[in-house]
Amino acid sequence: MDSPSIKKNNKQDSKWNSLYVVLVEPSKPQNLGSIARVMMNFGFHNLIIINPQVELADPEIEIVARKANYIINQAELFTSMNEVRKKLDFLIGTTARVGSDYNLKRVAISPNQLINEEWTQEKIGVVFGREQYGLLNNEIVLCDLIATIPTHEAYSVMNLSHAAAIILYFMFQKYSYSYTTKLKERPKHRAATYEEKQQLMTYYENLVRTTDYHPEKYNVALQAFSNVLSRGYVTGREITTLMGVFKWIELNLQK
Repeated sequence: MDSPSIKKNNKQDSKWNSLYVVLVEPSKPQNLGSIARVMMNFGFHNLIIINPQVELADPEIEIVARKANYIINQAELFTSMNEVRKKLDFLIGTTARVGSDYNLKRVAISPNQLINEEWTQEKIGVVFGREQYGLLNNEIVLCDLIATIPTHEAYSVMNLSHAAAIILYFMFQKYSYSYTTKLKERPKHRAATYEEKQQLMTYYENLVRTTDYHPEKYNVALQAFSNVLSRGYVTGREITTLMGVFKWIELNLQK
């Protein structure tokens, strides 16, 4: 049961209720305990675990998490990234394997570029992969944005809990500033949903197909547009406007 002090902190930090940490198949009790503690350090309280490979009642988790063990106790359990995708509006994947200009699926930004002040309207999930090999490509493509932590080339892969600490620290800094200084009044526009962005992608794909764009560059063109769409804040109105433009161009090309 939560202590009175923890309940009070949760109430005070209600502005963080739209932020989630998502762990994919964690397998080490020490990492789970450490991540819970780091989450509490930086005001995060919502934890989603996909297919945990460890017993969540393991005493070692509580020993490491200490006061933050309540985060483990109230964690939501899911079986796949697809389920999480339906629950949350914006997913930030994390990876140590950064893509090049020829691997657009893994084009990543650094932690200090993460927070856009408008994202506070959405349910945002930060997704951390498995200790052994991180996120799979089919999980990466479900994310709206990919982040990576620059490290020394001698050993580029970080411990899961260490990586979580760095990412959440940067989000704490930037989200706190955005919330207190830029969101005193909620904007009158609505952020586009994941489904709306996917619908715009369909319109764009149809347009690319109609123009007989270079077949060998077709998939790259789609991924590039998806990356651009994910990095910026887009409103629902902007999505519908762009869909109208794309549809108009397509109709005129077919005349």
